[in-house]
Amino acid sequence: MPNELMDPDDLRPVYQRIADELRNGYVPGGQLPSAPKIAEQWGVAKETVRAAIDVLRTEGLVVSWQGRGTYYRVRPETDEAPASESAVLERLDEIMNRLDDFEGRLTALESSRDSGAAQ
Repeated sequence: MPNELMDPDDLRPVYQRIADELRNGYVPGGQLPSAPKIAEQWGVAKETVRAAIDVLRTEGLVVSWQGRGTYYRVRPETDEAPASESAVLERLDEIMNRLDDFEGRLTALESSRDSGAAQ
């Protein structure tokens, strides 16, 4: 793949070429390799890979969680127009806030359980 990405006749930015390659590998629910792994595989900077993943995120094709990875979204077949970038980002923020809230509650429950067991 690195040779295809560095084709001098292809005038698209490298991050766009990587995004296209990742888009072609779409597997609903599948996990993308890490940015450092993709960067090493294709001989580009991690920031270039992150820019490519941002393109896919903007299109609503992937979702990322810090420490968990980046996954292709499971998208139902539909004729509806894709959501706008701002709508996708708002929904992602809402999901991440709910996840943070859930993790906070879980930590509080674990702490209360641990302190109850210590008594």
